[in-house]
Amino acid sequence: MAELLPGAPVTELDALGPAESLREYQSRGGYESLRSVRDKSGDDIIAAVREAGLTGRGGAGFPAAAKWEAARRGPAPRYLVVNGAEGEPGSYKDRHLMARAPHQVLEGMLIAARAIDASEILVYINSEFQAAHRALADAIEALRATDLASALVPIRLKPENHVYIAGEETALLSVLMGRPAWPWPKPPYPTERGYDGHPTVVNNVETLAHVPVIIRRGPDWYREHQPTLFSVTGDVSRPGVFELPLGIAVRDLIEQAGGPLAGDQVEAVLPGGYSLPWLRADQLDVTFSADALEAAGTGLGASVIVVGARQGLGLAAARVSAFFARETCETCPVCVTGTARLAQLLRPGASRALAVAESEEVAGVAAQHRHMGICTLLDTAASMALQTC
Repeated sequence: MAELLPGAPVTELDALGPAESLREYQSRGGYESLRSVRDKSGDDIIAAVREAGLTGRGGAGFPAAAKWEAARRGPAPRYLVVNGAEGEPGSYKDRHLMARAPHQVLEGMLIAARAIDASEILVYINSEFQAAHRALADAIEALRATDLASALVPIRLKPENHVYIAGEETALLSVLMGRPAWPWPKPPYPTERGYDGHPTVVNNVETLAHVPVIIRRGPDWYREHQPTLFSVTGDVSRPGVFELPLGIAVRDLIEQAGGPLAGDQVEAVLPGGYSLPWLRADQLDVTFSADALEAAGTGLGASVIVVGARQGLGLAAARVSAFFARETCETCPVCVTGTARLAQLLRPGASRALAVAESEEVAGVAAQHRHMGICTLLDTAASMALQTC
């Protein structure tokens, strides 16, 4: 039985399908978790999430319980902010969750809000996700007509014209406060001083969708099974959103997506979208677990992008660098100039292998721009560029 997304284990990218109704969600155990925590303290809820080992599924992989606990220690009012931006290329899982399993997302939000004693929930939704917006709004109204209405805290759905950098938590908070999407230096972290200067937890949609599963199934079951959503795109025969256990091998996930395109073969895989280093073709037996990916020099992020040999790493690297050059928020001059320079240097690699001198120049410029800028965008762009050398 699907734990996160209802229905078939594969969701085609362009076919969201109808939203799961309240009755349908309850038939698979929906809202049992919310009922069960009504008599539990926030500390009890956080303890269960900690024992389950839930980490953020937006790319950072930070332990959810640690973030909740830090905010809970702060003074009221506290806020829960749901990151439904999903501006990462190749990622579709959050919009599918909001549009197809809105009650699952809503239940996770309400349990998290209870855990930190949040006075309000703000849901940042990419304005392009109209089906997701409608589904969440309808789910809230449906729950309001039940005996669980008292569990509803004030919820504001905030559709925003999204830019990539607003996926970063402080830039997202800036947008919600009516400011430009500019990150701010940390510390202070949002759990200390976030929305309107108050303790704030920012979690992405999928992270919260796991919470009802943990409470209903128990931390031991969750640690053993760890259902996870994978957005698989790129040079595969059947791109889509797949619900599979965390720990699946990269090779097996590609097979779930139909394998490489006909006549092609895998040259590389970006297991964390544009944000994390890629795996080469000889690393396809690496599993999607934090330890295994870290040992391989990368990590789990918002999407899985497969690069075939016909496209090649040169073209993929040129596209990634051009994306970062377009998406800089221009707060840091070094980011503006650094991403533009890297994109310029990698452009020839889209059509031919870089000469030795060109690779050396890319490596030099990338090394100069590591660990610079307020957020991680420039550092990520530089790290990705270094891989091509």
